[in-house]
Amino acid sequence: MTRGASDTPLDSEQILAALSEHDVDYVLVGGLAVQTHGHLRTTFDVDVLPRPEPANLARLAAALNQLGARVLNPGCEGLAIDAAMLPRATLWQFETSHGAIDVLHDAPGAPRYEDLRRRALEIRLGDLTLAVAARDDLIAMKRASGRPVDLDDLAALTEPEHRAITRAGEPG
Repeated sequence: MTRGASDTPLDSEQILAALSEHDVDYVLVGGLAVQTHGHLRTTFDVDVLPRPEPANLARLAAALNQLGARVLNPGCEGLAIDAAMLPRATLWQFETSHGAIDVLHDAPGAPRYEDLRRRALEIRLGDLTLAVAARDDLIAMKRASGRPVDLDDLAALTEPEHRAITRAGEPG
């Protein structure tokens, strides 16, 4: 399932702020995570992999409803967003008042949530603290997905210059 540019311009900071306000436990994956690792490219959505616990999914549903999210998955348009529906698909695509968000429950190549979260980078964006998938986990996900955009990301994340820059910026 792919989506082109959203009708609503992406305001990722507002989406991430709503997730933070509702104390959603997730790891940022996808284009924004790739950008965090130094590969500048366009992205049209926020991709998150949430902790798959019912209480966390309830908080995620509350955040999505606050954002005015509507389901874009074919055949699911108009579906009410709640904690019970979120585990029923491996990928949910939503349009919100601040742009698009994809919620992944099972990304190809991704480790168990606990491992993904433990290895994630913690970065600050204004008042927000974000968990961003580690470079090696992103590489595994991009390799497993194999879409053209993922192969471009994979090439950028594994090129020698990028590895040298990443290592120089990592705490020693």
